[in-house]
Formats: sequence, structure tokens, C-alpha cells
Amino acid sequence: MLGGGAARGFAHIGVLRTLMAHGIRPDVIAGTSIGAIVGGLYAAGQLDAFEDWCRQLTRRRALGYLDFTIGGSGLISGGRLIRKLEDALGDASFADLPMRVAAIATEIGTGHEIWLTRGRLSEAMAASYALPGIFPPKLIGGRWLMDGALVNPLPISAARALGARLVIAVNLNTDNFGRGTIIQDHGPNAEDDARRAQREFNRSRRGIFRPIGCFIGSFSARPTGRVSRP
Repeated sequence: MLGGGAARGFAHIGVLRTLMAHGIRPDVIAGTSIGAIVGGLYAAGQLDAFEDWCRQLTRRRALGYLDFTIGGSGLISGGRLIRKLEDALGDASFADLPMRVAAIATEIGTGHEIWLTRGRLSEAMAASYALPGIFPPKLIGGRWLMDGALVNPLPISAARALGARLVIAVNLNTDNFGRGTIIQDHGPNAEDDARRAQREFNRSRRGIFRPIGCFIGSFSARPTGRVSRP
């Protein structure tokens, strides 16, 4: 399983190389974001070309693929990256692959986790890495899809569902796990304390003036006219 992690995803190439060197070839690949790209290219037999492209990728060349746009649904239109994937994959679909592959995406609006397992491979990859605000979402199967890392950054569940008995997971964000802790009391809040003190002060003022109001009210409640005696 190849998890999401942006540029860290180049490490997936080394993991796959090591597995192949030991005679381990997966029957199922489930990938999220950059994991979907590397996994899909590996399944399509394009891992060598992708590795060569990565090794030649300088900062200047990387910026050349970022076609910034104004007024769209993403900061980067992603057209250049899509064309690069299409050049490598052509019209290859999931059905053309020699193994079962799933690209994980998130449905906009519902937040549902979508497993892309059919259709054009390049479109599925684009949907899986469409980070909100950066890349525009992709319309596939009548659903607007975006980055799968939002719902399943390490798609072990998808691999199990596709029939994998032994799962090898590559987590690119393991250093971010285990840093959290539980804080049962978030501590004092000066603004809350000030508002609470003001409410108590207002309550106390109302308590002081309440007897005076009742005393004045008793006079206003008496009849003003004279009562004639028979």
C-alpha cells in the first residue's frame, strides 16, 4: 500500500525496487495521492521512465510544471502534469493492468471515500492527488473528486477488500504520528474569565437594586384616588 505524502512519495520507488530485488511482486496495489501515481505507473510498466524523470527533476523544471491560474477552482490548473501522465500512459485503463489497482479519492460535498478501480488510469491519478485549493477537482463517474489523503492516507482497507492477504504498507508520514497527547483541560482563557466576571458583576448590581425597585413599585401600585366613606 502506497500512502500519500507529496514529494516524499518518490521514496515509493525505492521501496518497490527493494521488493522486486527480493523477488516480491504485488498482486494488488492501492495508492493514495502520490502513492496512486507511483503505484499506477509501476503496474503499467512505466516505473523506469518515471524514475528517470524524477532524477532529472530540478527546482526550475518542477516550477515549469506548475501552471498557476487565477479564478479557477485551484491555484494550479494541473494541465501540464496531466499531459505528462497521459504521455506516459496514453489511454491505458485499469482493465489493461496485469494486477488489481485502486486509486483513493474523496468525494466533494459528502466526504465519501471513493475507490477508483476502472476507467482511464491518468484521470484516476489526477483525482487522487487533487489537493483542495491547489489542484482542481476531477469529475469522474458523475462525482467531483479530490485528494484521497483527506479520508484514507494509507489505504490498507482498500487492499484488503481487493483480496490482499499479506499487506506491505508504506507510510510516508510516520514521523507525524505519536506526537499528540491528551490535554484534559485547555487552561485559562483571559477573555472568558473577563466575560464571566462582568456577568457576575451585572448580576450583583441587579441584586442590590431589586429591593429598591420593589419599594418604588409598591407606591406606584397604590390607587391615587380617594375612597368616599358611606
